[in-house]
Amino acid sequence: MNIIESSENSRQARSYSTFGAVLLIIAGVLAISLPLATSIGLVIVLSWMLIIGGIGHLIEAFRFKSFGNVVWELISAVVAICVGFYMRLHPAMGLAALTLALAIYFLVSGCSEFVLYFQNRSLPNSGWLLTHAVVDIILFILIWVHWPANSLWLIGTFVGIDLLMAGLSRLTFGVASRRWHRAAHA
Repeated sequence: MNIIESSENSRQARSYSTFGAVLLIIAGVLAISLPLATSIGLVIVLSWMLIIGGIGHLIEAFRFKSFGNVVWELISAVVAICVGFYMRLHPAMGLAALTLALAIYFLVSGCSEFVLYFQNRSLPNSGWLLTHAVVDIILFILIWVHWPANSLWLIGTFVGIDLLMAGLSRLTFGVASRRWHRAAHA
């Protein structure tokens, strides 16, 4: 590969990175603007995923020859399908459970962002990674303290905030990283 091809591949990767960051920002703004619709939409998508996954377990059950394996696969299928239909018919109840799961996600995401920050803290604008980590931990605490009372609007708003922060941190970190690499190669 020559330098022209390498430069073109690098430019294309930067374009995709910027496009992805802008999509995250747009998704975040939409989720914050429509928190109830986002929350209910997430529960509906998750319920259908469980139903489809349950059907997959049901189909897989018949490939086993062992009675025990068939029984466990059938149990997994029935539970996934029942939980999926329950969440589809009662999205508010699904929201409470999903809100708790989201709190756990923010805790894990915040911890991983801290690690990412400490691995890249010498790069310009790496502070955005730290900011994203702190925001995720704050979101975890806010959910934990107010759960389940605010489950209807909380998921949509907090997912929106997280998407917005992820987009902003990736966009600013990417721009600074490009400048740093250009200066290093000049």
